[in-house]
Amino acid sequence: MPLHPSISIGVTAFILIVFCPGCINSWDGEPFVLHVESMTISADETEGTSSSRIEEVWVYSSTDVLGAFPLPADIPLSPDALGSNPELMLSAGIRANAISSTRQPYPFYDAYSYLPNIEFGGRDTLNLVLGYTDLAQVIVAEDFETSNRFEESSTSTATIGRTEDPNWVLEGNASGLIHLTSTEAVLTSNTNEQQFNLTTSGPVWLELDYACNQPFWLGLKVANSETAQRYPILLLKSTELNPNKIYLDLGPMVRSTPDATYYEIMLDAIYDGSQDTTTVIVDNFKLVRYP
Repeated sequence: MPLHPSISIGVTAFILIVFCPGCINSWDGEPFVLHVESMTISADETEGTSSSRIEEVWVYSSTDVLGAFPLPADIPLSPDALGSNPELMLSAGIRANAISSTRQPYPFYDAYSYLPNIEFGGRDTLNLVLGYTDLAQVIVAEDFETSNRFEESSTSTATIGRTEDPNWVLEGNASGLIHLTSTEAVLTSNTNEQQFNLTTSGPVWLELDYACNQPFWLGLKVANSETAQRYPILLLKSTELNPNKIYLDLGPMVRSTPDATYYEIMLDAIYDGSQDTTTVIVDNFKLVRYP
């Protein structure tokens, strides 16, 4: 016997309530807003510093990218956007290579799973603390707390030293410090005999905290069984000595040197004459990859 229309509607509504918890199926009101106030990192003791520069939250539904939102972010949500599965994944967005047009999710930070309880005009606020993914290999290349693994070349007239002076330390007890003048004008340096293995079929990045009032170069020294070549990758501009953090994508360089046996981090600077003495401060060099 066919069901009476009122019974059929009731059964349909019951099914929607049971199988779509948290969803409102007829949306006629103010959107639900997810407010993400901040996203920070908590690194474990083997992963070095917890410093980060997360500028955006990338929001994914089960079927689509809902968008990238500058932090702090207000993200309007509705059942239409979420579909039948309201669970969201929130990923930390960074500025790759210090270029604003190359913003992307950082591949080594955990994503956060969020299940909204949607209601008209509702609001939820998150302050997220993330970690590195379980599969990420984090190499603390140099944090200057107990050593200085950088060595200048014989042609350098400037030096990179380790300082505990609180006026120059970015984090912790010590940082790397470079002063440049007209007589100490050239620094050519790299980490000494660390022989980092960066070979990977996946992403590989360099993280660095720094402050400077003149430009300096970051790159890689690439060694194989016969030779070693130095490759500048990125020129970092003055921050007027304001602390900054960079995420440098090393993948293109590593993939273009498949015969490399090991790598060293390269740091070069040439006095630009903008002041009598210019300064570069560096700290918390990390190499991160998926083995």
